[in-house]
Amino acid sequence: MKQFFKYVFPGFFLISIIVACEKEYDSIEIIDDKNITAYIQANKLNMVEYQDSGIYYEVITPGSGADVAYSDQVPLLLTIKSLDGKYTSLDTFNFSNRYYDYLGYFNPEGVRIGVKEVLKKKSGVLRMVIPSRLAFGRNGNSNIPGNASLDIKVTVVDKNKLREYEDFGIKKYMATKGLSGFTKTTSGIYYKIADPGTGSSIAIDSTITVEYSGKFLNGVEFDKATAGNAYTTQLNGFIEAWKEIVPLIKQGGSLQLITPSSSAYGVQGDRTRGMPAFSSLDFTLKVTGVKQ
Repeated sequence: MKQFFKYVFPGFFLISIIVACEKEYDSIEIIDDKNITAYIQANKLNMVEYQDSGIYYEVITPGSGADVAYSDQVPLLLTIKSLDGKYTSLDTFNFSNRYYDYLGYFNPEGVRIGVKEVLKKKSGVLRMVIPSRLAFGRNGNSNIPGNASLDIKVTVVDKNKLREYEDFGIKKYMATKGLSGFTKTTSGIYYKIADPGTGSSIAIDSTITVEYSGKFLNGVEFDKATAGNAYTTQLNGFIEAWKEIVPLIKQGGSLQLITPSSSAYGVQGDRTRGMPAFSSLDFTLKVTGVKQ
């Protein structure tokens, strides 16, 4: 009997130590909920949870019109912040903040759920705090860290009213910048001729040499061609706004035009050219050369 305890008891004691040293870790659901609850309290947000999903929300502007379906192509505007402050995206003129495609394709999942099941209708605004498991998960993405719960405000624009929405944005931009004396075309383009020019006339198939600057309506310049690096190509290779407005001047002339997306890169934008969805654009340009 003494021999038995000599060899068995030390093993039993070792097992007891291992068991005692084991530590229980909170699940990601518990961690998310703790972080979200603390964030809501600290920021004094008036939010409620949606059906035990871990998503907390506040309807800022109720939607109207038809119900939203996952098969609908919807224009979305988003502002995104991680609760820890490591990521903030408030600029509405980039790919993180503008979306136009099927709702069912959109990530993160929490936004799809919020738009489809909470807001339900178009033309509304919803603010949500989304747990990391319904955002970008443990790995995050190229910008957002892993296990990051997100504070997201999403505006659902009725695609049938997108033209009016963009026109309102252009008018607000012009008022903010103190721009006046512009003419509006039936296509929704605003333009102002600074110098009509005195040289050759410009036709749609003319080859033009042009100095220009292109900006988003937040003032960020996305492209330019300076005097020492002017751009030469046929006018019919440019966006519709240029094809419509540039022939109004002659060689040596200059103008400014502000165009909605319908006469630029379209409501879906053009990722290869760095154009987010439904982006209105501001161009200033001078035509320095014309070849027929």
